Amino acid sequence: MTAPGGPDDGADPVAIDETRLRALPSAAAELSGDVTAFDVRRAVDETRERRDPVYWVDLEVPEGWVLIGDNGQGDEWWLGPRDDVWFFDHTNGERAPDRFTPMHLSVTEWLVVGHLLGAAEDVDEPDDAAISRLHAGLDAISPELSERWPYDLG
Repeated sequence: MTAPGGPDDGADPVAIDETRLRALPSAAAELSGDVTAFDVRRAVDETRERRDPVYWVDLEVPEGWVLIGDNGQGDEWWLGPRDDVWFFDHTNGERAPDRFTPMHLSVTEWLVVGHLLGAAEDVDEPDDAAISRLHAGLDAISPELSERWPYDLG
């Protein structure tokens, strides 16, 4: 068993089950302004960096959590121990469990959401019909996803 620890504390690196990350793209990709999906290597590297206890300010991060993406603004997308995607909102303060929101999505569903959001962003001036289609698309992926999405969808 690998000892928990960060890159600079002398502990063994965190063991990450990379088979859980098969659905990630072969290269990191910005799917939308809200979703940049990491490739497996970056997910592993970013997760190991985040495992440093100093990073979490007295919060123990159990093994099984893997950082799979971000939005480029400090918010992050995590794969939980039960293979469900969680959103971490960095604007609410220190890193703590209550800053994580379950999205009730698999990695594959999260990637589809990223592509859907990217397509919606390509519309120059979205009207009510375009916004309704986006909401319907999100809700088709996961019931009520448009309501629990962490960003304003317009």
